[in-house]
Amino acid sequence: MMAALQQWVSDGLVALGLLFITCAVIGMYRLPSVLTRVHAAGAVPFGGALVIIGATLATGDGWLLLRGLLVAAFLMLTIPSSAHAIAWLAEGRPEMAHDKARRGPLGHGKKDARPEPPGRQ
Repeated sequence: MMAALQQWVSDGLVALGLLFITCAVIGMYRLPSVLTRVHAAGAVPFGGALVIIGATLATGDGWLLLRGLLVAAFLMLTIPSSAHAIAWLAEGRPEMAHDKARRGPLGHGKKDARPEPPGRQ
C-alpha cells in the first residue's frame, strides 16, 4: 500500500516537473526579447527540482533522497542567480535599445511605441 502511494507521488512530481520545464521551453522559444526569455527560464529550476525529487523518491533510498534534495536546493539557488546575471548583462547591450523603446518609460509594454516596419513609413 505504501509503495504504491510512493510510486504515485513520485510519478506525479516527475510529471509536474516536466510540465513546468515544457512551459519554460515554450516560453523561451515564443517570447520576443532576451529579458522576457530569462523570465521564462526562471521556471526551469522549480521543474528540475520536482523531477529530481520525484525520481529519487521512486528509489525508496533515504540517502539518495537526501542527495536529490541537496541537488534540487543547489539548482534553486544557482539558476536564478545566473539568470539575473544574464539579464543584467543583456540590459546594457546596444541591441536592447529596441526593447527599451517598446517598454515605455515605466517599463510597461506599449503597443503604440513599436517602430513602424520598413516600407510603411
